[in-house]
Amino acid sequence: MPDTASLIRRPGWRGSRPLAGLPSSPLAYALLGLAVTLAGWNFVAGEAARREQSRQRALISRSDRLLSTMKDLETGMRGYALTGKPEYLEPYADALNRIGDEAAHLDAFDRTALDPAVAALAPVRTLIDGERVFSDRVVTVRRDQGFHAAAALVETGEGKRLMDAIRVATAAAEQRAGEALAESERYDRLRYAILTAFSLLCASLAVTLLARLALVRRRESQRSSGLFEGVLANAPVGLGFLDGDLKIRHMNRALATMSERGFGADLGAPIWTLLPKLEDQLTPLLEAARDHGLVSADVPISVPSESAPGGARHFRMSFYPLQQEEGPAAIGVGVVVSDVTTAALSEAQVRAGEALLRTVLDTLPVGVLIAEAPSGRITGHNARAEAILGHGVLPAQPGEGPARWVGFHEDGRPVEPREWPLIQVVREGEPQAELEVDYQRGDGSHAWIGFAGAPMRDPDGKLVGGVVVVSDIDARKRSEHVLAAAKEAAEEANRAKSEFLANMSHELRTPLSAVIGYSEMLQEEMEDAGQADLLPDMKKIEANARHLLGLINDVLDLSKIEAERMEVYPENLDVAATVRDVAATVEALVEKKGNALVLDLADGLGGAYTDATKLRQCLINLLSNAAKFTEGGRITLSARRQTDAEGDRLVFAVSDTGIGMSEEQVARLFQRFSQADASTTRRFGGTGLGLAITRAFAHMLGGDIAVVSREGQGTTFTLTVLASAAGGEEIHAPPGSSSGVPRSDDQAVQGSEVLVIDDDQATRDLLARFLTKEGFHVATAADGTAGLEQAHARRPRAILLDVTMPRMDGWAVLRALRADPELGDLPVIMVTVLNEQNLAFSLGATDYLQKPVDWVQLKEAMERFRPKPHDGPVLIVDDDADLRALMASQLSREGWQVVTAADGRTGLTAVGEHRPRLILLDLMMPELDGFGFLRLLRTRPEWYDIPVVVLTAKDVTADDFRQLAGQADRVVQKAGLSFSDLSALLKTLYEADPTEHQHGGLGSDQADGSGITTLSG
Repeated sequence: MPDTASLIRRPGWRGSRPLAGLPSSPLAYALLGLAVTLAGWNFVAGEAARREQSRQRALISRSDRLLSTMKDLETGMRGYALTGKPEYLEPYADALNRIGDEAAHLDAFDRTALDPAVAALAPVRTLIDGERVFSDRVVTVRRDQGFHAAAALVETGEGKRLMDAIRVATAAAEQRAGEALAESERYDRLRYAILTAFSLLCASLAVTLLARLALVRRRESQRSSGLFEGVLANAPVGLGFLDGDLKIRHMNRALATMSERGFGADLGAPIWTLLPKLEDQLTPLLEAARDHGLVSADVPISVPSESAPGGARHFRMSFYPLQQEEGPAAIGVGVVVSDVTTAALSEAQVRAGEALLRTVLDTLPVGVLIAEAPSGRITGHNARAEAILGHGVLPAQPGEGPARWVGFHEDGRPVEPREWPLIQVVREGEPQAELEVDYQRGDGSHAWIGFAGAPMRDPDGKLVGGVVVVSDIDARKRSEHVLAAAKEAAEEANRAKSEFLANMSHELRTPLSAVIGYSEMLQEEMEDAGQADLLPDMKKIEANARHLLGLINDVLDLSKIEAERMEVYPENLDVAATVRDVAATVEALVEKKGNALVLDLADGLGGAYTDATKLRQCLINLLSNAAKFTEGGRITLSARRQTDAEGDRLVFAVSDTGIGMSEEQVARLFQRFSQADASTTRRFGGTGLGLAITRAFAHMLGGDIAVVSREGQGTTFTLTVLASAAGGEEIHAPPGSSSGVPRSDDQAVQGSEVLVIDDDQATRDLLARFLTKEGFHVATAADGTAGLEQAHARRPRAILLDVTMPRMDGWAVLRALRADPELGDLPVIMVTVLNEQNLAFSLGATDYLQKPVDWVQLKEAMERFRPKPHDGPVLIVDDDADLRALMASQLSREGWQVVTAADGRTGLTAVGEHRPRLILLDLMMPELDGFGFLRLLRTRPEWYDIPVVVLTAKDVTADDFRQLAGQADRVVQKAGLSFSDLSALLKTLYEADPTEHQHGGLGSDQADGSGITTLSG
């Protein structure tokens, strides 16, 4: 068998290059270059050293000649001086002639680089000139004056001195030149030896490396040949070579295995030996490769095989010419054979899977679109997609049918191209995209269609496309629209219900307030007329009216709870004080049936941040319930603080020794409008709403209520609430909002003094000077005790109070002031470095300023307490004529001047004409309601400081509180407000004698004897 490598070698292969076998090593070439460089350096440096040595020798030679010439000059001069014979002048003249040449050589040495020898010769030129001049003088004196004169001149020693100096200079120059010459020769020998040795070493190493590299390359070539043979033998594909007769000359192991399993050919025979039908298929391809150099790739061949899956084995054959380097003629044909039986079966399975997938896609109830990335071009879809869309999925060509991909959002906006999920996932890389649109189908009709897109990625995570699911959601969307319309209608009904509740609150409570007011007024008139026998009847009327008002309040509270309009107003409170206050409130009710009320308060109750009104109502409801069903027994109210995993909680328990309940009665205890049984209702009365409302309030406060009862032994209700109403919105009511008679932040008290209580002398002086400058009379106190004494003695208009003071701090002073009936209504402004506003306001402070004092803020705060230079009437703005007349009559009897108005617009006119001292305002009125009245009132700077008290039967919500904040000074519920309370409120706001203003001040309005002016809108 011929060499396989020679059969497959082709022109242009790496092995056929002329210098392909030349060893190559950068290190070896670098060493050779270094050796040559060192040799060149050695040569150049040697030449330079030789030139330097020649120069030093020339210097020595010239120095010797110069010294010899000078000696000749001196000898001729001395001989002529002694003898006077002219023949001595001949060597003298010759020496003078030679001295010029020697001096010229010396000048040449002087111009060279620095050299110790040359430097030693530097003074010789001067010495030579001196010696020449001296010799010339001696000769001249001997010729002109004789021997003795010349001898005298010689005896001066000048000539000898000059010659000695010349000898010393030349000797030094020769010595230094000799030393330099010796040093140069030594350095030259050393350099030559080192560079020569190093150059030879580099050359030797380079030769060694090149020799080793050549050996390695030869071994690599041998190993590569062996590897190539191994690759041919062990290649996973079949490799074979055919000779010029198209007979097999070589087969590797893989091709031999394929031959055994398939076509059954052997060496020295054609491939089709056992399968003659292959001859017609393969012969033209093999001849084309052999004769024309054509390559045939991936020719499919199938042969029957019992061992193959499916009974047939599938091959792919490639044929290429085998050419020698010497010429273009092919000497044979190379064959590459791959067994693709498994791949063919896999392809068949894939085709079957694709067909199955197509069947599945076509039977899906949703449409499917498949697109490539990043172009977004749709490459596949099912029939359902076109059915849902009503047109083809590909973009329409010009003039081809209706427009495609036209959709609209819920608000009618057209869908932009970038908004379609297909574009978002394949171009913008979104992980998923969904869109529901009102789609314009191919026939022009509209239907709601949902599009949901997701990206497709290859195993490496690269985005290759996207798939979009198209769903017909028309029925669902239309149902949603119907539901949305129904929801909107329900919300509208809920809003109507809320409005109805507000109106009913006003319409029911207003006449009841009038009944209560008239009953109070009649009681006073009966007392004045001496008709005491009628007082019990009137008190029953008042009591029943208040009872009816309580029932209406319960029903309205329950309605607000059901409508989720009941809100929580958290505030800081002292738990123990609140419990004691509740006990004092229900004490008379408990004692009515001979019961005893016992308080059991645990230590460490501390404070809480919750809705004080709702907490009080819960406790009052439970205590009232216990008092109702207990006679001659004991009722216990206990309170404790409990901290556990669920947080900080307050636990209240109300226990009684009353009639108790059965398990069946306990089961329906908290049902609305339900009591234990009918006999209980007949015997004890009640509506069955109290406990239901109590449980609802408990839930709103973050807790619950539980009950344990034994029939005939008594009942225990346990109320649990969060100590801090965290998570609830803190909604602040306007200052002084209350259902009773509150304190005023804009009080005007008798006198015009301001009392400053502060232990710091400098602060007292600064505040006093500032307030005096602003027109106030100022009194000061250095501590809390002295401040309380002065407050009693002076009754100041307002108090500025510090917190941190000795003996008695500001908090204690504030508590004492608020507990004092005479001083409780005095405005108190805290002025301190502490940031304790919540504590200050909870204790009843009117305002709060932090040190260092901002004088602008202090001035603004004090302006409210400056004595007013004018007086005016009380303005009542209410659309209820009966209530207007009733309030006007009561206030006139109390000595107040009154102006009334039937609506907001008429009220504003009255404000402009009369400048009232105070406004009593209803909220719900025609034309312009109370909110609008307040907004317009507060826009006028001259009316901004008029106090406004809101008297309303409307349930004041959190939104109402926000609207009233900063505009109304007080919010007072009409329900339950007696006219004595109203009069007390006015007196609290303005502590002036109302009888002083009974007459006059009516302007052009009609006034009757009662001091009442009525304006009709």
